[in-house]
Amino acid sequence: MEHREIIAKKQFDLKAFFFQWEWILVLLLIIINIINSSISPYYMDLKSLMDATMTFLDRAFIVLPIAFVMILGDIDVSVASIVALSSVVMAVSYNGGAPMPAAMIICLVVGTLCGLINGMLIVKFKELPAAIITISTQIIYRGIAYIILEDQSSGNFPDWYQALGWGYVAGIPIMLLVFAVFAFLYGLLLHKTTFGRSVYAIGNNITASRFSGLKVDKIKVVVFTLAGFMSAVTALFLTSRMGSTRPNVAANYEIDAI
Repeated sequence: MEHREIIAKKQFDLKAFFFQWEWILVLLLIIINIINSSISPYYMDLKSLMDATMTFLDRAFIVLPIAFVMILGDIDVSVASIVALSSVVMAVSYNGGAPMPAAMIICLVVGTLCGLINGMLIVKFKELPAAIITISTQIIYRGIAYIILEDQSSGNFPDWYQALGWGYVAGIPIMLLVFAVFAFLYGLLLHKTTFGRSVYAIGNNITASRFSGLKVDKIKVVVFTLAGFMSAVTALFLTSRMGSTRPNVAANYEIDAI
Protein backbone atom coordinates (compact mmCIF):
# COMPACT_ATOMS: atom_id res chain seq x y z
CA MET A 1 0.00 0.00 0.00
CA GLU A 2 2.74 2.40 0.95
CA HIS A 3 4.67 1.46 -2.20
CA ARG A 4 1.64 2.34 -4.36
CA GLU A 5 1.28 5.70 -2.64
CA ILE A 6 4.94 6.51 -3.34
CA ILE A 7 4.53 5.57 -7.03
CA ALA A 8 1.34 7.63 -7.29
CA LYS A 9 3.08 10.61 -5.70
CA LYS A 10 5.98 10.34 -8.14
CA GLN A 11 3.58 10.17 -11.09
CA PHE A 12 1.69 13.20 -9.80
CA ASP A 13 4.88 15.18 -9.30
CA LEU A 14 6.06 14.30 -12.81
CA LYS A 15 2.77 15.44 -14.30
CA ALA A 16 2.85 18.67 -12.32
CA PHE A 17 6.43 19.28 -13.44
CA PHE A 18 5.62 19.09 -17.14
CA PHE A 19 2.52 21.24 -16.75
CA GLN A 20 4.47 24.18 -15.38
CA TRP A 21 4.10 27.38 -17.38
CA GLU A 22 7.74 27.24 -18.48
CA TRP A 23 7.17 23.96 -20.33
CA ILE A 24 3.96 25.29 -21.86
CA LEU A 25 5.92 28.26 -23.23
CA VAL A 26 8.56 25.90 -24.64
CA LEU A 27 5.82 23.89 -26.37
CA LEU A 28 4.26 27.05 -27.82
CA LEU A 29 7.68 28.18 -29.04
CA ILE A 30 8.23 24.84 -30.80
CA ILE A 31 4.80 25.04 -32.46
CA ILE A 32 5.42 28.62 -33.63
CA ASN A 33 8.81 27.65 -35.08
CA ILE A 34 7.30 24.68 -36.92
CA ILE A 35 4.59 26.88 -38.44
CA ASN A 36 7.02 29.63 -39.46
CA SER A 37 9.45 27.10 -40.92
CA SER A 38 6.68 25.68 -43.10
CA ILE A 39 5.86 29.18 -44.34
CA SER A 40 9.44 30.24 -45.12
CA PRO A 41 12.36 27.87 -45.82
CA TYR A 42 14.77 30.57 -44.62
CA TYR A 43 13.18 30.97 -41.19
CA MET A 44 15.40 28.40 -39.46
CA ASP A 45 18.46 29.18 -41.57
CA LEU A 46 21.48 29.38 -39.25
CA LYS A 47 22.75 32.67 -40.66
CA SER A 48 19.29 34.21 -40.36
CA LEU A 49 19.10 33.11 -36.74
CA MET A 50 22.54 34.55 -36.01
CA ASP A 51 21.61 37.84 -37.66
CA ALA A 52 18.32 37.96 -35.74
CA THR A 53 20.17 37.84 -32.44
CA MET A 54 21.78 41.18 -33.28
CA THR A 55 18.43 42.94 -32.89
CA PHE A 56 18.13 42.23 -29.16
CA LEU A 57 21.62 41.42 -27.89
CA ASP A 58 22.48 44.97 -26.86
CA ARG A 59 19.43 44.95 -24.58
CA ALA A 60 20.13 41.40 -23.39
CA PHE A 61 23.22 42.50 -21.47
CA ILE A 62 21.04 44.70 -19.26
CA VAL A 63 18.57 41.89 -18.61
CA LEU A 64 21.12 39.91 -16.59
CA PRO A 65 21.57 42.37 -13.68
CA ILE A 66 17.95 43.56 -13.92
CA ALA A 67 16.95 39.99 -13.03
CA PHE A 68 18.95 40.35 -9.80
CA VAL A 69 17.36 43.73 -9.09
CA MET A 70 13.84 42.39 -9.57
CA ILE A 71 14.52 39.28 -7.47
CA LEU A 72 15.52 41.69 -4.70
CA GLY A 73 12.08 43.22 -5.04
CA ASP A 74 13.41 46.47 -6.51
CA ILE A 75 13.50 48.05 -9.94
CA ASP A 76 16.06 50.14 -11.82
CA VAL A 77 14.76 52.43 -14.56
CA SER A 78 18.00 54.38 -14.94
CA VAL A 79 19.90 51.75 -16.94
CA ALA A 80 19.12 53.29 -20.33
CA SER A 81 20.37 56.68 -19.18
CA ILE A 82 23.54 55.03 -17.86
CA VAL A 83 24.04 53.51 -21.32
CA ALA A 84 23.69 56.96 -22.89
CA LEU A 85 26.02 58.70 -20.44
CA SER A 86 28.68 55.97 -20.64
CA SER A 87 28.55 56.04 -24.44
CA VAL A 88 28.77 59.83 -24.63
CA VAL A 89 31.71 60.02 -22.20
CA MET A 90 33.54 57.30 -24.14
CA ALA A 91 33.04 59.14 -27.44
CA VAL A 92 34.12 62.49 -26.02
CA SER A 93 37.18 60.87 -24.39
CA TYR A 94 38.25 59.22 -27.63
CA ASN A 95 37.72 62.30 -29.78
CA GLY A 96 39.50 64.31 -27.10
CA GLY A 97 42.69 62.32 -27.63
CA ALA A 98 42.39 59.25 -25.41
CA PRO A 99 43.32 55.89 -26.98
CA MET A 100 40.26 53.78 -27.79
CA PRO A 101 41.08 51.08 -25.18
CA ALA A 102 41.37 53.81 -22.54
CA ALA A 103 38.08 55.34 -23.67
CA MET A 104 36.42 51.92 -23.36
CA ILE A 105 37.72 51.56 -19.81
CA ILE A 106 36.41 55.05 -19.01
CA CYS A 107 33.03 53.93 -20.34
CA LEU A 108 33.00 50.94 -17.98
CA VAL A 109 34.11 53.08 -15.04
CA VAL A 110 31.38 55.67 -15.65
CA GLY A 111 28.66 53.04 -15.86
CA THR A 112 29.89 51.27 -12.75
CA LEU A 113 30.03 54.53 -10.78
CA CYS A 114 26.48 55.41 -11.84
CA GLY A 115 25.28 52.02 -10.62
CA LEU A 116 27.20 52.46 -7.37
CA ILE A 117 25.57 55.86 -6.82
CA ASN A 118 22.14 54.29 -7.38
CA GLY A 119 22.84 51.58 -4.84
CA MET A 120 24.18 53.98 -2.22
CA LEU A 121 21.19 56.30 -2.60
CA ILE A 122 18.77 53.39 -2.31
CA VAL A 123 20.27 52.09 0.94
CA LYS A 124 20.64 55.64 2.28
CA PHE A 125 17.01 56.62 1.68
CA LYS A 126 15.29 53.38 2.63
CA GLU A 127 11.94 55.10 2.98
CA LEU A 128 11.88 55.80 -0.77
CA PRO A 129 11.18 53.04 -3.31
CA ALA A 130 14.04 52.19 -5.66
CA ALA A 131 11.82 53.15 -8.59
CA ILE A 132 11.55 56.75 -7.35
CA ILE A 133 15.29 57.06 -6.79
CA THR A 134 16.25 55.57 -10.15
CA ILE A 135 13.70 57.74 -11.96
CA SER A 136 15.53 60.71 -10.46
CA THR A 137 18.97 59.43 -11.43
CA GLN A 138 17.60 58.51 -14.85
CA ILE A 139 16.83 62.18 -15.46
CA ILE A 140 20.18 63.29 -14.02
CA TYR A 141 22.32 60.86 -16.04
CA ARG A 142 20.51 61.60 -19.29
CA GLY A 143 20.71 65.32 -18.55
CA ILE A 144 24.48 65.12 -18.03
CA ALA A 145 24.79 63.35 -21.38
CA TYR A 146 22.92 66.23 -23.03
CA ILE A 147 25.08 68.79 -21.24
CA ILE A 148 28.25 67.09 -22.51
CA LEU A 149 27.21 66.56 -26.12
CA GLU A 150 24.11 68.77 -26.40
CA ASP A 151 22.01 67.40 -29.28
CA GLN A 152 24.95 66.42 -31.45
CA SER A 153 26.44 63.08 -32.42
CA SER A 154 30.01 61.93 -31.92
CA GLY A 155 31.81 59.08 -33.64
CA ASN A 156 34.82 58.52 -35.90
CA PHE A 157 35.71 55.34 -34.02
CA PRO A 158 38.44 52.99 -35.30
CA ASP A 159 37.42 50.10 -37.55
CA TRP A 160 38.49 47.41 -35.08
CA TYR A 161 36.15 48.84 -32.45
CA GLN A 162 33.19 48.95 -34.82
CA ALA A 163 33.91 45.32 -35.71
CA LEU A 164 33.00 44.34 -32.13
CA GLY A 165 29.36 45.09 -32.81
CA TRP A 166 29.18 43.56 -36.27
CA GLY A 167 31.95 40.96 -36.28
CA TYR A 168 31.64 37.17 -36.34
CA VAL A 169 33.80 34.34 -35.03
CA ALA A 170 33.21 30.99 -36.76
CA GLY A 171 29.86 32.32 -38.00
CA ILE A 172 28.74 33.39 -34.52
CA PRO A 173 28.34 37.10 -33.65
CA ILE A 174 31.00 38.36 -31.25
CA MET A 175 28.25 39.99 -29.20
CA LEU A 176 26.51 36.63 -28.80
CA LEU A 177 29.71 34.97 -27.60
CA VAL A 178 30.35 37.71 -25.05
CA PHE A 179 26.74 37.60 -23.89
CA ALA A 180 26.92 33.81 -23.47
CA VAL A 181 29.95 34.21 -21.20
CA PHE A 182 28.21 36.85 -19.08
CA ALA A 183 24.99 34.81 -18.94
CA PHE A 184 26.93 31.77 -17.73
CA LEU A 185 28.73 33.80 -15.06
CA TYR A 186 25.56 35.50 -13.86
CA GLY A 187 23.78 32.14 -13.77
CA LEU A 188 26.52 30.72 -11.58
CA LEU A 189 26.45 33.79 -9.35
CA LEU A 190 22.70 33.57 -8.87
CA HIS A 191 22.25 29.82 -8.44
CA LYS A 192 25.56 28.48 -7.15
CA THR A 193 26.83 31.06 -4.67
CA THR A 194 25.93 32.34 -1.23
CA PHE A 195 25.48 35.78 -2.77
CA GLY A 196 22.80 34.50 -5.13
CA ARG A 197 20.94 32.71 -2.34
CA SER A 198 21.11 35.92 -0.31
CA VAL A 199 19.52 37.83 -3.18
CA TYR A 200 16.61 35.38 -3.20
CA ALA A 201 16.29 35.57 0.59
CA ILE A 202 16.15 39.38 0.58
CA GLY A 203 13.54 39.40 -2.15
CA ASN A 204 11.44 36.88 -0.23
CA ASN A 205 11.58 38.69 3.13
CA ILE A 206 13.89 41.62 3.66
CA THR A 207 13.08 41.98 7.37
CA ALA A 208 13.84 38.35 8.12
CA SER A 209 17.03 38.65 6.07
CA ARG A 210 18.23 41.53 8.22
CA PHE A 211 17.50 39.63 11.43
CA SER A 212 19.27 36.55 10.07
CA GLY A 213 22.47 38.55 9.69
CA LEU A 214 22.54 39.12 5.94
CA LYS A 215 24.26 42.34 4.88
CA VAL A 216 21.23 43.56 2.99
CA ASP A 217 22.53 47.06 2.23
CA LYS A 218 25.85 45.78 0.94
CA ILE A 219 24.16 43.21 -1.30
CA LYS A 220 21.83 45.85 -2.73
CA VAL A 221 24.72 48.17 -3.50
CA VAL A 222 26.57 45.35 -5.28
CA VAL A 223 23.51 44.42 -7.36
CA PHE A 224 22.86 47.98 -8.50
CA THR A 225 26.56 48.45 -9.22
CA LEU A 226 26.44 45.36 -11.43
CA ALA A 227 23.48 46.91 -13.25
CA GLY A 228 25.57 50.01 -13.92
CA PHE A 229 28.51 47.95 -15.13
CA MET A 230 26.39 45.92 -17.54
CA SER A 231 24.78 49.12 -18.81
CA ALA A 232 28.29 50.27 -19.71
CA VAL A 233 28.94 46.96 -21.48
CA THR A 234 25.75 47.59 -23.44
CA ALA A 235 27.07 51.06 -24.29
CA LEU A 236 30.28 49.54 -25.67
CA PHE A 237 28.48 47.24 -28.10
CA LEU A 238 25.63 49.59 -28.98
CA THR A 239 28.04 52.41 -29.85
CA SER A 240 30.15 49.96 -31.84
CA ARG A 241 27.14 48.89 -33.89
CA MET A 242 25.93 52.45 -34.48
CA GLY A 243 29.37 53.84 -35.27
CA SER A 244 28.49 56.99 -33.33
CA THR A 245 26.52 58.11 -30.31
CA ARG A 246 24.04 60.74 -29.20
CA PRO A 247 22.60 61.68 -25.80
CA ASN A 248 19.27 60.06 -26.72
CA VAL A 249 20.62 56.58 -27.48
CA ALA A 250 19.10 53.52 -25.79
CA ALA A 251 15.76 55.23 -25.28
CA ASN A 252 13.27 52.90 -23.54
CA TYR A 253 15.86 50.15 -23.10
CA GLU A 254 14.87 49.92 -19.44
CA ILE A 255 11.33 48.95 -20.46
CA ASP A 256 12.62 46.29 -22.85
CA ALA A 257 14.92 44.88 -20.18
CA ILE A 258 12.16 44.69 -17.58
